[in-house]
Amino acid sequence: MGSGDRAPAFDPARAGMGSAGTGASLLANLDHGPAPFDINDARKRRPNPASSAALAMQPPQPAISPAPAVAPFNPVTPAIGQGAPETGTGTPGSSVEHVATPPATPPAPASGTAAPATAGAPAVPQPGSGVAAILSELIGSHLARFATRPADQQAITAFYGARAFQPVFTGGTSVTPLGIAALGAFTGADAEGLNAADYTVPPLAAHPSDADLADYELRIAATTLLYARHAQSGRFDPARISKDVDPSPTVPDPLAVLALVSSAPNARVAYASFAPQYDEYRLLKMQLARLLAEGQAVSHATVPGGPTLRPGDRDPRVPLLRQRLGIGGAPEDQVYDTFLADAVREFQRVSGQKPDGIVGRGTLAALNDGQGDSVSEIVANMERWRWLPHQVAPTYVIVNIPEFMVRVVVNEQTIHETRVVVGKPENQTPLMSEEMQYAVFNPSWNVPPGIIKNEMLPKLQADPYALDRQGIDVVRNGRIIDPGTVDWRRGSQGYSFRQAPGERNALGRMKFMFPNKHSVYLHDTPSRSLFARDFRAFSHGCVRVFEPLKFAEVLFSLGLPGDGWNQQRINGLIGGNEKYLNLKQRFPVHIVYFTTYVDGQGKLVTREDLYGINAATKAILGLDGPRRFADRGGVPAAR
Repeated sequence: MGSGDRAPAFDPARAGMGSAGTGASLLANLDHGPAPFDINDARKRRPNPASSAALAMQPPQPAISPAPAVAPFNPVTPAIGQGAPETGTGTPGSSVEHVATPPATPPAPASGTAAPATAGAPAVPQPGSGVAAILSELIGSHLARFATRPADQQAITAFYGARAFQPVFTGGTSVTPLGIAALGAFTGADAEGLNAADYTVPPLAAHPSDADLADYELRIAATTLLYARHAQSGRFDPARISKDVDPSPTVPDPLAVLALVSSAPNARVAYASFAPQYDEYRLLKMQLARLLAEGQAVSHATVPGGPTLRPGDRDPRVPLLRQRLGIGGAPEDQVYDTFLADAVREFQRVSGQKPDGIVGRGTLAALNDGQGDSVSEIVANMERWRWLPHQVAPTYVIVNIPEFMVRVVVNEQTIHETRVVVGKPENQTPLMSEEMQYAVFNPSWNVPPGIIKNEMLPKLQADPYALDRQGIDVVRNGRIIDPGTVDWRRGSQGYSFRQAPGERNALGRMKFMFPNKHSVYLHDTPSRSLFARDFRAFSHGCVRVFEPLKFAEVLFSLGLPGDGWNQQRINGLIGGNEKYLNLKQRFPVHIVYFTTYVDGQGKLVTREDLYGINAATKAILGLDGPRRFADRGGVPAAR
């Protein structure tokens, strides 16, 4: 969403935001991992257990010879059938998902114990003694104590079975460099807007037994899967908020996660790759690091209500206004001077208001709204970045509802931006990611049933010809009828309403289509005066675009490259019947909801929570209670 120069990548270690403790030096030199893991071989071996009992019947898998180096692996490929993050895997009443954690160290099985072979199964090499044998026993009989999701259990079984149950996170009597990288990611999870307490792995004993090492191995493996899922696709199903929250997070395949971290040349980079890769997410991450480093040392004085404040006024609330904006006093502390007025204008700018320096009801509400915890605001918005497809498309369109803006982004640089009108709070624009496919010129408008029932039917009951002035026809069985012949007191069932193309058409001269189940699209409008307003939530759910000819020119230059679609040629399509123009190259359209973001000047901007989605996000994550993120509060882990 942003443009221009980008700040350097954030280094959690430099910010003091989590490390691997004594393993920090090893992290710095972690340039290679264990032997490469062949995911294709593992998938062939992956069992499909119906229960932990079925896992116990699974024979150990043969060892694989040193596997050939695997091709660069994409961790974002979702498993078949996977969608939004699962819920219900934590403790009863818990809002976010947590990994199952067994008691400290289970009793060690006899060395070399193997699961019984299935009747008729071919003989396979058994795991050796020591840690591998204990891993085989734990995975075969006790895996549910470490991982509760069936997909995670299957992935762990396939992964370790394919390598004859040789550990990757532990080795000898300690933790491998890969294990240290994993622990570093877990302890540094706060830097990613997660809660590090959710990924706690108790310390390994000073002189661990083979049973200790096997237990520790599975703890790290299961926590790796939880961390990757949370970092990449979020900690809860977005649909819990509303039916209009319908994004497409990319849930990582758990076997792919283990394959990636175990074979990546740099494990730290592999763990970092699960977080969103959008520039705007990284900028929020940097702001989070700054606030945590400052200890949230920001003044949050409440400014009481009262008369409108203008520059030059004297008022006892002025000192509180200075404190709220973090500026010092003045010789005449109760005088609203020019220095304070400049600070107010800057606040108004970043909070989406008219920067006139006048403190009226709107500015006062913004000053006092959500001021208690900027960290929680950032964390909630970072969470919603995980709802976008993980793979950043080279070209995409992004509409940010609270900002009332649409942008066209190419290679993470904004090449066009303009104002939009979005849905009213009672007719919310849904959140989604779909594909821009075609444009329609001179569109007709088929009135949605909700608008017919709630808006048009009352008008028709008062005056059967009320819609004539808008050029809206009443249609029955495919024929236009006289609305005066209908008893509208009996309802509108069996009738449809259609507005022909033209200047009065509610969709204006063109619409841009990304087919979706909500029947929402971007379009022109005859009500262009609304674009001059700062608050632009007036539609029934679709997104109205300012200066659609310019917008169309940009879209067609990307979707129809080399075809010469300038504004003059596009304007030639306007008038007459409907005309369709299909894009040769399609690209994503993301309709998103970010109330906090970093603007082009590097300022942290906060917008009004129009639909309550930000408040709902914070509530589900446990960020709205007395405990705060910086204290690792929120929903406790299920341990």
